[in-house]
Amino acid sequence: MRQLLWVAAITLSAFTFAADIPGGLARISEGLPNNTYEVALSPAYTLNPGGAYLTSELRYQANEDFGAGFGFGAGEVGFNFGVNGTWYIAPDVDSQPAFSVLGGLYMNRVVESNYLALRIVPTISKMIPQNWGKITPYASLQATPSFRLGQADNGFSLRTNVGTLFEIKEMQGLRLFTELGLAVMNSNSEIVFGIAYPFKAI
Repeated sequence: MRQLLWVAAITLSAFTFAADIPGGLARISEGLPNNTYEVALSPAYTLNPGGAYLTSELRYQANEDFGAGFGFGAGEVGFNFGVNGTWYIAPDVDSQPAFSVLGGLYMNRVVESNYLALRIVPTISKMIPQNWGKITPYASLQATPSFRLGQADNGFSLRTNVGTLFEIKEMQGLRLFTELGLAVMNSNSEIVFGIAYPFKAI
């Protein structure tokens, strides 16, 4: 009986993570300057199932309240692509941390199955100035309902992301991220690194 339960648990864990969007968050809750673009790359390693994953994203900050992005990710566990929008609700001022909510719609392919996945991510962050630049710790809770196409199968995942953004003055705007994703429900834990470069349109 115990062996049967182990087999069931392993089989279930192999498919329930499909509700999740791998590749990390790699963003703080403070927006860029208005009319600014950003290109981001975030290599990751998912722990269960184990595998390398690379996410790329083009982001655009329309104004101080709203930003949009298009992302694509691929790796050993599958691939995804989609669009997202971020509402910057509270700025980082005095002792108040910044707060934002990201919403996205993605196509997610895992284990030869296709999923339509929604992504809702409230995030807080707080910038700490340094002589050499800035450190901005951030934390988020990622909720992802998903719907398998073809053979119907709905799922829901939760994951927390905690990370830090490093901005070094001498790197002329280049931003570096380190992040840890911790599975809460039907998700996968992952280690994420990121690099992002903001720029103005020509």
